[in-house]
Amino acid sequence: MATASSPSKPYNPFDDVDSFAEDSNTTNKNKNSFEIDTKSFLFAQDDLRTTQLKQVAPANAEASFQYLGDIPYRRVPIYSNVKWAHRSHFRSQKVASDDQLERQMSNMNTRLVGCPNGGPVATISVPLKSSTTSQLRLQTNAGVTIAVMDFPPPPSATLLKQYSAADILTVGFTSRAILVVVLQDSLCYTYDLALQDVISPFYILPGASTELQHATVYEGGVAVLAKNKLSAIVELLDVHDDPSYSNNAHVAARVVTSASASTEANTMGDLTTTAASSYYALVTPLPTAVYASEHFLSYLSLAVLPRQRTASRHPEVFISTTDNSVIVCRVDTIEILDVDCRARMVSPIVDMALAPNGRFLACFTESAVLTVISTSFDTKVLDFDTSEGSNAPPIDMKWCGEDSVVLYWKNIGILMVGPFGDWLRFPYEGTENVYIIPEIDCCRVVTDSAVEILQRVPPVTAQLLRLGSIDASAMLLDASDDFAAGSPAANTAIREIDPNMLVEAIETCVEAAAKEFDILTQKRLLRAASYGMQFFYKSKTNYSLIMGGPADGSEQDLSVLPSPVAVKFVKISRKIRCLNQLRNPRVGFVLTSAQYDAITPMGVTARLCMMKRPSLAVAISKYLHLPHMVQLYSRAQKACALVEAETDLSDSELAEQAIEIVNGKPASDVAPCINRGGYATVALSASRAGHPGVANLLLMLESSVADKVPTLLSNGSYADAIAVATTHRDADYIFHIIVEYERSLSKTLGGDAAKAQSALFATVSLKFTPEAFHTLCRYLLSVTATVKDASKLLLRAQRYTDAGSTIAIRALKQTDPRERHGMLLEASRVFGSGKETAFQKSCTDDQVELLKDLDTIKTKYSSIHIEVDGCSIVSTISALIHAASLHEREQHRLLSDVDKIARKYRVSEKRLWAVKVKAFSDSRQWSNLRTLAESKKSPIGYKPFARAAIRGKQPISEVLRYVSRVALPEDKYDLLVESKLWKDALEEAFKLKDNRRILNVKGLCNDSDLQIVADQMLGRIA
Repeated sequence: MATASSPSKPYNPFDDVDSFAEDSNTTNKNKNSFEIDTKSFLFAQDDLRTTQLKQVAPANAEASFQYLGDIPYRRVPIYSNVKWAHRSHFRSQKVASDDQLERQMSNMNTRLVGCPNGGPVATISVPLKSSTTSQLRLQTNAGVTIAVMDFPPPPSATLLKQYSAADILTVGFTSRAILVVVLQDSLCYTYDLALQDVISPFYILPGASTELQHATVYEGGVAVLAKNKLSAIVELLDVHDDPSYSNNAHVAARVVTSASASTEANTMGDLTTTAASSYYALVTPLPTAVYASEHFLSYLSLAVLPRQRTASRHPEVFISTTDNSVIVCRVDTIEILDVDCRARMVSPIVDMALAPNGRFLACFTESAVLTVISTSFDTKVLDFDTSEGSNAPPIDMKWCGEDSVVLYWKNIGILMVGPFGDWLRFPYEGTENVYIIPEIDCCRVVTDSAVEILQRVPPVTAQLLRLGSIDASAMLLDASDDFAAGSPAANTAIREIDPNMLVEAIETCVEAAAKEFDILTQKRLLRAASYGMQFFYKSKTNYSLIMGGPADGSEQDLSVLPSPVAVKFVKISRKIRCLNQLRNPRVGFVLTSAQYDAITPMGVTARLCMMKRPSLAVAISKYLHLPHMVQLYSRAQKACALVEAETDLSDSELAEQAIEIVNGKPASDVAPCINRGGYATVALSASRAGHPGVANLLLMLESSVADKVPTLLSNGSYADAIAVATTHRDADYIFHIIVEYERSLSKTLGGDAAKAQSALFATVSLKFTPEAFHTLCRYLLSVTATVKDASKLLLRAQRYTDAGSTIAIRALKQTDPRERHGMLLEASRVFGSGKETAFQKSCTDDQVELLKDLDTIKTKYSSIHIEVDGCSIVSTISALIHAASLHEREQHRLLSDVDKIARKYRVSEKRLWAVKVKAFSDSRQWSNLRTLAESKKSPIGYKPFARAAIRGKQPISEVLRYVSRVALPEDKYDLLVESKLWKDALEEAFKLKDNRRILNVKGLCNDSDLQIVADQMLGRIA
């Protein structure tokens, strides 16, 4: 869209920066930008033409039609006398004279792009020669400035070099109102309608040495093509998109977020924190360089078919080649398909544009031929030769709706080409700059001082307003005009309409009114529809079809629902009122009826809030009875504008006004839980505007933890955020707050990890809740290989028992003896720091000494492999006894060392005998077990000896040796049953006079003689 510069280049109003005088930000800094009072002019439509920026409507509707073949088109003036900017920006640079000012401006080339669906326009003046900064400006269609910023912004550490405005290659909007700016080396900036970063700047292609040949912004993102034939596509997504879409992307794709564009490591192990941004970019490189080298060709231009209009539900990139063809690259598989359209193209394609419905592709070739072909490349619609007007490619080529292509040359103007080769020319003489903004049903044309719409006349409007039309709707319109003029012919005219055609006529008038821009024409059409409805209502002839009511025509039960016709009339009337208010020059939101339906009323309110018109958003959402959350969002944005602009009120007064706006009524009449989420939104804005007191008052009413915690984090109130998350028992938020706090400390302390960690541990242990402390401790123990960080945290909280136990437990799991020894010494030192950990210190010291003794024993018996299963005294004794069973020569010495270790570490006699019994039986040292039993009276009794012999399947005599020495008869009975000595067990049960035990033996044994004896014993006991 750039035009060549010359010394005599006329003044371009887009090259300046400030808006017309009605901009509240420049004329009255004390006036709140949100106070566009919709109550005073929401329904006052006639006075809209009296403002400085006039809306011009044609006197005769059909006289403005221009026919493209049989299809009527019209130019609809929207705003005239638009003052896009003035020269204050260049004056501020201390230009000496007007001549120097003109020469400086002649070296500037202005780029202008428009947000889809009637949204604002973005302009930036790019220097053609010098490398200077410029201003990126966002304005409404009426020229009101929404936001301004210097471009390029100050460089950051992630950028590879210093940039200037001359490096800009492409600027454009996506369908989500994201402004994308791409530089020559593929650096991509993304902004919202407040010119705030959506995603931190990132490089689409690797390396700063890559120079782009072409880039195009489409409704889902941006695609780039480099001079070295590399290419890539960027899809801008958010958290509300289906996560499986990005998860199932091609393996070569990468995800870019605000945090990944400038990742910072923190001190919490290997964790890398990410910013909580709702938008992210999915960057997919395409193998076009390999394909070009294999087929010996080059590329000229590219276009992108959005994923909503493809069968694969992934974007498809169309790239024209130098051999008169086009290749199509599927993003999901990165497969390249040559469509082989060489027979249909007379020369290489230098520019391409896709129709809004995605069905057709407009191609402009080197030989100045416009070709329209289907995106499947099986149907050629048009070949149109433009060489008679110009052999050069057009400055711009776009679609006007879905039925025609518009091309712009500086010396020709705009040329509109229809599907059958018909054309219309709009010269735009006396205008230096013309910019085309495509829409789904028309195109906006922006000139130096005006905005207008090129649109195909809607079919309902064409049949209704055509001269001599005999359509029922036209007859109804004529009858209404006669009635308004007081002509008696009105009655005759309306009675000539077929009653069966009346409903269709009324609906046609209503639909045509919604598609009109002129308010008088809207009123005229709505008046005609209302006249038709009232006429048949009074005539009592099928009036229920029009107005609703009982079908039999009676006057009873009139409280029924209105008819669909009446509902449609009211609904479209409301839409027209909203559209007229949006087109007001003070708002500058130029929507057609189709665009309004496409983005829905909720989308309209969201756009208004982004355009700093929250007051109008509140009025529209309330007027249209939109869902409660939509109305709450609008009211919250209005309250945000209040707290950001107001400086004279006290905190309590400002908070009271903000709460009243959020509630929509006095605070005492509304429960805070009804508007949950709204208070936190306003509190966040208040905090950013320097009103922390207002933010605190608002947060007291907030009941949503999901909204309250992020607001507290943005304020730096980490302890309060932890308290809120703890109260709601939300572990995820507790951990998130800790991570965010650690990240902020790292930034504050200049990346000093040690200091950041120390400050984090001090705050968590002293100021945060116990739940937060335990959460961080569990995290450190689970993700780090050592316990160093966890022990530091526990020591900071003076939890010596927990800190020492953590180190000791981890030490016992170590396989390296030296590392285990060192960690146990550290645990002993930690235990020694506390006053109540003397026992733990003593145990740890004993463990250290035991490990030394174990090393000594292994050295002493170097020829014997002693395998200790664990690090306890019991496992050491057991290992020595097992070793004694394998080496009889060293058995005496090993057993002697067992007794020495037991005495040294004060092992009780009962414990020692129990360990020996188990170890002797496991290692089958039955002689040593017998020696132990006969050495002296057993402190643990003889039941363990007998059970060991039974389980070791020793002879009956050996078992009875131990059983006979068992003191308790009950234990003796159990052992005899376990060894299956039924006769002895029966006698022992009889001695106990226990019927249950006798019956048990009788049931277990299979000896009939013993069963008879058991019965006799039972008889004796009875």
